Amino acid sequence: MNAHAVDYRQVLPDHLLHTFLDDFEALRPFYTHDPRDQDVWPRMIEAVQSRAAPPPRKALAGILEVQNGRFGADETVLANARSLAGDDTFVVSTGQQTGLLTGPLFTIYKAVTAVKLARRVSEETGVRTVPVFWMAADDHDYAEINHVHVCRTDGDALRFELSPDDPNDRRSASDRLLGPGIEALLGQFAEALPDSEYRPSAIEALRRHCTAGTSLSDAFARLMTLLFREQGLVLVDPTDPALKPLMRPVFEREIRAPLSTTGSVLEASRDLEHAGFHPQVSRSPDAVNLFLYEDGQRNALRYEDGRFSNRDESLSFTGKELLRMLEDTPGRFTHNVITRPLVQDTLFPTLTYIGGPAEIAYYGQLGGVYRQFGLPFPVVYPRASHTLVGARTARILEKHGLAISHFVRGIETVVDRKLREEMPASVTEGLRAARGDVEAHYRNLKGHVTAIDPGLNRIVEASERKTNFALGRLEEKTFRALKKADGVMRGQIMRADRLLHPNGHLQERVANIWQYVALHGFDVMDTIFEATDETDFRHRMTPL
Repeated sequence: MNAHAVDYRQVLPDHLLHTFLDDFEALRPFYTHDPRDQDVWPRMIEAVQSRAAPPPRKALAGILEVQNGRFGADETVLANARSLAGDDTFVVSTGQQTGLLTGPLFTIYKAVTAVKLARRVSEETGVRTVPVFWMAADDHDYAEINHVHVCRTDGDALRFELSPDDPNDRRSASDRLLGPGIEALLGQFAEALPDSEYRPSAIEALRRHCTAGTSLSDAFARLMTLLFREQGLVLVDPTDPALKPLMRPVFEREIRAPLSTTGSVLEASRDLEHAGFHPQVSRSPDAVNLFLYEDGQRNALRYEDGRFSNRDESLSFTGKELLRMLEDTPGRFTHNVITRPLVQDTLFPTLTYIGGPAEIAYYGQLGGVYRQFGLPFPVVYPRASHTLVGARTARILEKHGLAISHFVRGIETVVDRKLREEMPASVTEGLRAARGDVEAHYRNLKGHVTAIDPGLNRIVEASERKTNFALGRLEEKTFRALKKADGVMRGQIMRADRLLHPNGHLQERVANIWQYVALHGFDVMDTIFEATDETDFRHRMTPL
């Protein structure tokens, strides 16, 4: 199978992304910058240079050099981190939760897009542009990051999970340490992988970087550093205490005007609804867009009657008390989904944010918030999207003349379509001839009968309908018998569907990069880089 691209509509249900890509002008009031505009990068560079409050470049550069050195980064990355100290360096940013063993494939695709787009912007503008990956290490949604899948060649998606999620445990990923169970999990993960010459080195790398006592976020960072060696990708751990004072201006403004950002988001949400779109993020009118750490747990805050409190009101503060706390212990504060982009773009000279469909949707709710904070709204840029197709899957698709778009309406639709195509011609032609004969005979009969009594016309038509219904029943029963008999084709198509859509989702949302490293070696990263066209916003079918 040759590599090819398909329109997003063929793999993704109805979504705001379709309009974003096909009719951007309908959404321009919410996004400002069309990523396809030829002059968008010079305009963004000028906007970032004109910021009233420039980013804390020198302090940021020093912190990032230390962070990435700790993750094992090479000189290409460290040089990029240092370059952020200069006024003539800009950023292409992306990010994701710090999932176990790097999480689903789309995390990798985000980073690949950032690296390639940063190179393109540098070439087109002549200014140094650095790819930055923001690790959501302060996220406490453990159920999202505590597992990894192996998608086997037989189509089964096996799940390997750390300790089960406790919904009452709201520790950040940076505070969750891998326990002794990680060794057993890696052993099970290795056993689920097909045998190959690359499997031992892949598993050795995982065991080297995912050891008991290492935080989930640090393990993620070290694996990403290994996968993206020599690509210049700068990682950011926002939980680093050294970064917290630099975030203070965003948190202070949120405390001083506690409901203004939420009000802006709600207004944009209403405007999106009026335009026919469903808002991605919902907010309660009393929600404050901050978390506060208390005893290691993240607490969402609300504001009512002049006081800030958490959900069960076990914590309660005045604005002055929070401001004093922010001054003394900024590490107790962290952002949420609304203020994360503001914190990121306060710290960095950001030109663009690379996101998936959900992120692109919620950025449409943030335009007013950016204006409140005096920040230029970034170019919102779609990440690359791939389905990696192994040789076995490619053979099945080619044998039956199938494409990934055929599976959008469900596996039974695909099977039925192929079986109807393969129904013996003698049966198909026989049924077609029978229907033609019925129509001709009844037309002739109708002429003779109605000449005797026009009132008999209805009886003739009813008889014709019954005959056609009986032929339809015969066709359906023949099809069902064929479907029952042709179990081989059905099994092959179902296996292909499970590989293309493990657990009913796009492969990139379930499968993990390390099963492909174990099968193809680290060269699989080169394959993904080469297959990614950062200017082509379609889903790519990438053979391995």
